[in-house]
Amino acid sequence: MRRRSTMPGRVLILYSVVERLPRGEPRDGIADEEVLWTAQAMAEALAERGWPVEARGIRDLESLHRALDSFDPRETLVINLCETLEGRPQGEAAVPVALEARGFVYTGSSGATLSLCLDKARAKARLRAAGLPTPPAQVFHTPDEPLRIPLPAIVKPLMEDASHGIDREAVVTEEGTLRARVAYVLGVYRQPALVETFIDGREFNVALWGGRNLEVLPLAEVDYSRIPNPLWRVCTYAAKWLPGSEEYELTPVRCPAELEEERAARVREAALRAFRAVRCRDYARVDIRLQGETPYVLEVNPNPSLAPNSGFVNAARAAGYSYGMLAERLIRLAWERRARRREAPQLHPVPMGAIDVAYSLAPSG
Repeated sequence: MRRRSTMPGRVLILYSVVERLPRGEPRDGIADEEVLWTAQAMAEALAERGWPVEARGIRDLESLHRALDSFDPRETLVINLCETLEGRPQGEAAVPVALEARGFVYTGSSGATLSLCLDKARAKARLRAAGLPTPPAQVFHTPDEPLRIPLPAIVKPLMEDASHGIDREAVVTEEGTLRARVAYVLGVYRQPALVETFIDGREFNVALWGGRNLEVLPLAEVDYSRIPNPLWRVCTYAAKWLPGSEEYELTPVRCPAELEEERAARVREAALRAFRAVRCRDYARVDIRLQGETPYVLEVNPNPSLAPNSGFVNAARAAGYSYGMLAERLIRLAWERRARRREAPQLHPVPMGAIDVAYSLAPSG
């Protein structure tokens, strides 16, 4: 396939390799294994479309710099699939910083945005400042802190993704079970717990991508209709990662979602505003609970999974994009950003202080 000269001459796919989990449950490693599968599938799809592409696994900053030594940043585009360094999600934000320091253009969000969105409390503060509805929440550093938000609530690790630490016991209705769950998060995940008021409503995953002009892909809904207990209607780790489990089998995702246009418009608008509030780039997924007419933003996920069966890819497929087309679109978005940066001064430099905090590999809490 012929490409315009304005496109990169080579594509390097970087993906994270986890040899040991420093926190959490043993089963949590399943989510990390998906990254290798994603890198392989994307490399194959791009090669079939004529792209010179290589994939390299990254364990830490040293292996990242070794991988980059063989590539010229003037002609190489990096597809950044790194989700951790040394098995710690705090290291994710260091990868874009290292790429920028070496002069490489890469797909996805900046280190500042990845750092912000990993810390759920900081991200919620940014969303509230932008005027977006998000459930009331409180950070617990010890189990006995005074409770200041209404119950029922869901208890999550403060700085994890992929539904780590979330099961049906995460939703609590009384203070005693809440404090026990906070103790579980502190002990097993070695970080503070985010306690968030539980919003009973329909849950939508909103995939967005683009540069100056953002496109909202078809809405997806997590279908909880087969779960009678409303407090069990949560996207648990098992629901995401354990086929054959009750939670996985009873929570299919419907895309496109069936939703009246007026409400769908509210959900799309909230997702667009959330994307911009945390300064996502290229692509993201916003998780929203619709309670009545109010779309509550639960989380913003920059650089969401691009596995062939992931929610983002399924939404793109529903919009008519094959897997190879999706990968090419991300390449173009990043490379066009490079051209714009050459034409104009950078208006929002990366705040290095925030990145220094993000790349602390010491356990949180």
